[in-house]
Amino acid sequence: MSSWRSSHLLVNFVGSVLVGLLVLPIVVLIGVSFNAGVEQVFPPHGFSLRWYANLANRQGFLDAAKLTLALALGSACISVLVSLGAGVAITRYRFPGRDFLLTLLLSPLIVPQVVVGMAFLVTLSALGIFNSIVSLSLLHCVITLPFALRVVVVALQVHPASIEEAAQSLGASPVRAFFGVTVPQIAPGLLAAGVFAFVTSFENFTASQFLVWDRTTLPIAIYTSVQTENDPTAAALSSLIVAAVIVFIAVFNRFVVRHMLAGRT
Repeated sequence: MSSWRSSHLLVNFVGSVLVGLLVLPIVVLIGVSFNAGVEQVFPPHGFSLRWYANLANRQGFLDAAKLTLALALGSACISVLVSLGAGVAITRYRFPGRDFLLTLLLSPLIVPQVVVGMAFLVTLSALGIFNSIVSLSLLHCVITLPFALRVVVVALQVHPASIEEAAQSLGASPVRAFFGVTVPQIAPGLLAAGVFAFVTSFENFTASQFLVWDRTTLPIAIYTSVQTENDPTAAALSSLIVAAVIVFIAVFNRFVVRHMLAGRT
């Protein structure tokens, strides 16, 4: 018993240290954002909200945030729709090259982001496309698709086609059976796929930096600000993103996850 208790305490201690190491940078970031001085220092020299108020005057950050949200929402919706169609074809039908198609669609997961960004830069430059919105939209759809596809394929595999076939045997058309039976069953998977795709698009920096010609995304704008400026405005913006993530997780767990669990009982 004493040995078991010692091991339990050791595991708790190691876990607490790891959690502390993960949380510490965020605590420092938030502390820097409240600094009353004009430099990014910790501990902060006084307490002030001036850098949060300063965000309203930083049009570059505002434009980058609008573009990043639009890219994330658009690429998430497209990725889920494409994943749904591709997932049905891969899980419901057998055809030559099915495994190759799945591997091809998932390939952005294993190809380094630097390579993906460089490949898009070379290809779009050869085609004469130098519009950041167009190029970033294409890029983000490609890099978010495999994250959504993996979730959708698993959701379709969990829910066998026999239920859909039963609906057809009762008179429902294939389309009605799919959207009336299968889609509601895999709705949690579709939602999770959309969340994964949104987050992947929102935080992408490595590949996106190759395609910011006339517009830039929020991660790149923050990185550029940290390189060229020393005031805590970027820290304030990053703290707001952390707060938004915490609120999203709380709301998602409160309404979505509990609703899913309630539906299974």
